[in-house]
Amino acid sequence: MKNKTIVSRIGMLAVIMALSMTAVTGCGSKSGDRTSDEVSSEENADTAGMVHLNSADEVSAFFDEVYGGVAEDLLPMGGAMTSELDLGDADMLSYHTGLTNLDGIEGVYLSESMISSTAYSAVYIRTTDDADAEGIRKQLMDNINPAKWVCVSAEQQYAVILGNDIFFVMGHQDTASEVLAKAVAAAESRDMKVSDTLEKANPV
Repeated sequence: MKNKTIVSRIGMLAVIMALSMTAVTGCGSKSGDRTSDEVSSEENADTAGMVHLNSADEVSAFFDEVYGGVAEDLLPMGGAMTSELDLGDADMLSYHTGLTNLDGIEGVYLSESMISSTAYSAVYIRTTDDADAEGIRKQLMDNINPAKWVCVSAEQQYAVILGNDIFFVMGHQDTASEVLAKAVAAAESRDMKVSDTLEKANPV
């Protein structure tokens, strides 16, 4: 009888432990376990894409990538040089971009032909997180002077929002449209959301 009692107790303990493990596992799956789809959704939410380029170096690399994809015969004559404009120089900013309200703007970068009589200009604007990118884009499109050069004028101008930054280009139709296409591709390679395109034809 003694042996049977010991065996019975051992059997009961085994059953109790098995039930306890099942309860613990069940609780874990309800409160903490996530399906692969749930994990994937959370990871995608954390990596929704870039919103801004973060420095002058990143803007320079962006322009290098853009121009590297443009056919040589469409590139601005003499090649393009990119520089950062001084946000404290209101006259220079107004001349090159038409911008007078700098709210939400962290940096303005100008890329133009090294031959001053060539009607080509591209502008990249880095913004703050709370900037009104649409408002900045409209100000740029409406106020920039497509005939700022001596004796020449930009035939076409385009502007898009990349993440929350703004890219603008104006020049000959073929050049401006190709530069725009490469800028969109460069933004998409950085996982930046691309807006619709504003465009405007100018008399030449």
